[in-house]
Amino acid sequence: MYNYQNEISKKDGWIAKPLGRKGDLNSWVERMEAACPNPSKGQVVWLNNDKKSTGYKVLGFKKNGDVIWQRGQVIWH
Repeated sequence: MYNYQNEISKKDGWIAKPLGRKGDLNSWVERMEAACPNPSKGQVVWLNNDKKSTGYKVLGFKKNGDVIWQRGQVIWH
C-alpha cells in the first residue's frame, strides 16, 4: 500500500466528497491506521499513490483519541 502525507497549503483547496455508503468500517479504520499511524490535524493521506485522487483529511480527534477523517480531494493551485 502506498500513501502520501501532506498538509494542504493555504493556496490549495479541499472539496469534501462523502460516500454516503455503509460498509466494513473497521477494515477501513485499520487501513488508515496502517497508512498514517500518527496523524496530525490538517494532514491528508492518499491510499493509492495519486495526489490527484480522493484522499482523507484529518479534521480533528475525538475525546478517546480516534481520528475524525473526511473523504475529499485537494484542489491544487
